[in-house]
Amino acid sequence: MTTTETTRDKLLAEARRLFWSRGYANVSLRDIAGAAGVDAALVSRYFGSKQGLFDATLADAFDFTDMLTGDPAQLIEFVVQLYVDAPRNTEDPSVVRMMLMNAHDDEIGERVREVVQKKMMSRLANILGDETRAALFVAALLGFAVAEKSLHLSGIAAPGTPEYESQLRSIMQVALESKPR
Repeated sequence: MTTTETTRDKLLAEARRLFWSRGYANVSLRDIAGAAGVDAALVSRYFGSKQGLFDATLADAFDFTDMLTGDPAQLIEFVVQLYVDAPRNTEDPSVVRMMLMNAHDDEIGERVREVVQKKMMSRLANILGDETRAALFVAALLGFAVAEKSLHLSGIAAPGTPEYESQLRSIMQVALESKPR
């Protein structure tokens, strides 16, 4: 690995960690450069701007959807495993946290929504049969994430337990059984 690749990779990794966990508006280029141990001017060299760096973090954000088949049962098991394995440390990057922290941002929210639509929602709509079912499925998952990670609702079982997995499966199954009108 060359120094250029190492510096670029460090910036990208730290940008992903900070943008996705704290939100775009709450992170400066100095924060990212400091965490990467490099000069902030290198962001411009490698990514052009703060927004260019954020866009680079989105490049492979939804690559996991390529592993999905057209089977809704496989989708449920895949998502259960994704949630069970999700980082619980607030600084570790996760796609769910990235969406929750950035989709509403005035500067980059539209870009996040565009990438979600293109890379995730279209794939889910193909698997589930239509956009409405895909939207309800994602809404259920994001709601579960908010209940667990933000609201810390006591009725949500501890991650990794059979009860947690059962709760998550139940929510997804209800979303999949809904009949769009």
